[in-house]
Amino acid sequence: MGIETSFEKFAADKDQHERRFAEEVAALYKVEPENVLPTNGGSEAIFLVYAVLGNGMSAVVPLPNYGPMFTVPESLGMEVRNTLSARPTSTGAIFGLTDPNNPTGKSLDAGLVQTLATASRGRNSTVFINETYREFTFRSAPPTHFGTAHGVVVCSTMTKFYGLGRLRVGWVIADKNAARKLLYAKWAVSGHDSEYSLWIATQVLRKRSKFIERARSIHSRNIRLVRRFLSVTNGVSAELGVAPFCLVRYKGGLGSVAFAKALLNKTGVLVSPGDFFGAQRTFRLCFTAEEPALRAGLQELSGFLNGMRA
Repeated sequence: MGIETSFEKFAADKDQHERRFAEEVAALYKVEPENVLPTNGGSEAIFLVYAVLGNGMSAVVPLPNYGPMFTVPESLGMEVRNTLSARPTSTGAIFGLTDPNNPTGKSLDAGLVQTLATASRGRNSTVFINETYREFTFRSAPPTHFGTAHGVVVCSTMTKFYGLGRLRVGWVIADKNAARKLLYAKWAVSGHDSEYSLWIATQVLRKRSKFIERARSIHSRNIRLVRRFLSVTNGVSAELGVAPFCLVRYKGGLGSVAFAKALLNKTGVLVSPGDFFGAQRTFRLCFTAEEPALRAGLQELSGFLNGMRA
């Protein structure tokens, strides 16, 4: 992909890599570098936002949702509610959303974000959106909810779209005051990110177009296989969104964890149990594998489900 990874060349580069990465993210999203906080992956981003900006608040996290979006506030002792009212009136609340939704892959309604942001203003509340999969719109510049309404905070990571999980590089975009608070907390928690990882991540963002084409090619091939799987498998239903996964509902008596274990033991196919996302009798089907492996896996999965129904 044209990315330099030589540690010797990195060591010879005396640049301020955290600053350069923040500047690269800022240019991509058309914000100021002071709005950007680099983090140790998306996990630290989620923790810091809840721990700092949600301190003393309750959390409203509608289900299904990415597990850490509701387990992190629970671990911090926050009251967590999973129902989002049509006219939110919560005071002192942080709303935790994912866009596209993880695990359904469907895009968030922009009107909902505006409604939440309007309702939060003056009520000491925050709208927090995990935008990890918004890159899968394949635009020249990724869309973001930051800046569309007052008080919206977003995060993302190099892990998913770019496939660079081992770098452990993510970021938060917030207004300058909030970003500064998060920075002070980060200094107390992890200090700073790996400069070697940031050096590589900065190069990747500069050559982002190559990664767009790579991801688009994998996604376009694999989604055809998933559509066929859904059409030939009895007792399942799913709506495909923009992200490379979907939430599949199945009919049967097995709970999602027992289902996933039985599937893995019998076929060697691994899916994520819906209970992880707060959705019973479902599983998340991720389709980012190489095409031959995905085709074989979907055949095994279809046979297992059809046999279970029989």
